Amino acid sequence: MADQRPMVCFAEPLGSSDHRAVSVLGFEDFDPLPMHSIEAVIHAVSTTPGLFGVMPIENSTEGELTLSIDRLIFESEMAYIIGEAVLGEPIWAFSTAEEGEIRDVVSHAMILDLSASFIQQHGLRTHHAVSTAAACQRVVGGQFPGMVALAPPTVGYSFGLVPIETEVMKVPEIRTRYALIGKEVPEPSGDDRTMLVVAPRTDAVGALEEIAGLFAANGVNMYSIVSRPLALLPEFHCFVIGAEGHVYEEPVLKLVRALVEAGHGVKLIGSFPRWRRSEVVNPSLTLPKGMINLTDLAR
Repeated sequence: MADQRPMVCFAEPLGSSDHRAVSVLGFEDFDPLPMHSIEAVIHAVSTTPGLFGVMPIENSTEGELTLSIDRLIFESEMAYIIGEAVLGEPIWAFSTAEEGEIRDVVSHAMILDLSASFIQQHGLRTHHAVSTAAACQRVVGGQFPGMVALAPPTVGYSFGLVPIETEVMKVPEIRTRYALIGKEVPEPSGDDRTMLVVAPRTDAVGALEEIAGLFAANGVNMYSIVSRPLALLPEFHCFVIGAEGHVYEEPVLKLVRALVEAGHGVKLIGSFPRWRRSEVVNPSLTLPKGMINLTDLAR
C-alpha cells in the first residue's frame, strides 16, 4: 500500500498565505485542511494522530503574534512547534485590465495599512478582505468597476488578473514566520531552537534577573523574550522565551532542570531546526527616531 499523503491544517482559506506556507515548511505533496481558527488547528493536531498544523507566530509589522502563541501555551498540552519557516512575498496591485481608471482597492487590513501612500496617491476607497485570495476574487467578481486587489504575484496570477503596479508598499515584501506544529518533538538536527514558557515562582523584584541568570550560567542564549500577564493572577507574569539549542541536549536540558529546581514553572512549546534563510525584520530602514547614544550623552 502506498504511503498516504500527509494532511496539514491551517486557519485560513485555500490559497491564503497560511496555505502557501505549507510548501515552504517542506511539504511538496500534501492534503490541505483549512479550518476556522488557530484554536481549531491546535485542537485538531493535539487529538489527531499524524496530523500537522501551520500557524503564523511572527510578522514584520506586528512582531511576535502573542495571540497565536497563547493558544499553544494555555489551551494545549499535546501540540509542539516542530519546525519554522519564513514566507516572504512582495505585494502588487492587480486588475482585470492593463489600463483604466482605478477607484477602489481591496486587500487584507495589514496590507492596506502598509500601502497607505499608494492608496492616498490614487485617492482610492478601501475595502477589507479576509485574505488576498478573497480580495482577488472580489475583483474578478466585478462588483466595483475600477477596483484593484493588492496581493502577492502568485495569488493575482492564479485568478487571471493583470498587474498594474509592482511597488505599492513602503517595504519590499511582507515576511511572516510560520510554525509547523505536531504531537512529537523531533530529534536534534545540530542547529536547533527551543521555545519555553517560564512562570517565576514569585512575581518579586529580581525574578526575571534570576531566570536570565540561569540562562547565562548554563550557557544558553536567548533570542527573544515576551512577558505575558496571567488573567488568573494579574500580578503574576510568565515569560515566553526563545533560546538557541535543543531541549533534548545540553546545555538546554541542563537549563530546564536548573529552572525547575529553582522553583520556576516550565512548559516546553517546541524544539525545532533553525530556519537559516531570510529572517523576519522590522520594516523600517532607519534606527528608532530619538534614540539616545553615547555621543548624545557626552554633550
